[in-house]
Amino acid sequence: MIAEDDPSTRRLYRFLLSNSGYKVVEAEDGLTALELLKDAPCQLLVTDMNMPRMGGLELVRQLRQQNSPIYVIMVTAFSTPETEKQAMKVGVNEYLTKPFEYEDLERRVQNFFARPQSQNA
Repeated sequence: MIAEDDPSTRRLYRFLLSNSGYKVVEAEDGLTALELLKDAPCQLLVTDMNMPRMGGLELVRQLRQQNSPIYVIMVTAFSTPETEKQAMKVGVNEYLTKPFEYEDLERRVQNFFARPQSQNA
């Protein structure tokens, strides 16, 4: 799943991931993502930190409160050690700061799916 408020960034992520063979579900904010995840559970979430209605930190916090095993890659323009620490504290698995090389996101996603399924649960 992709939770990103910027439509062009969301399209880019969808293009990158769907071209790699992954099924992609999109949400324009954390609240929409949370609702979609009730009916369409997934293994991986790529989310922005700062979105309207519900940001990525609150989205991850609520997912972890529900004991969701979803693997989270947070992509954000916030690059301070404090924001990264805050993201990890709520349960983010990986933290990418913008701008970044899109191959880096692809590699992280591929590495996640290449792991044995028992590690992805």
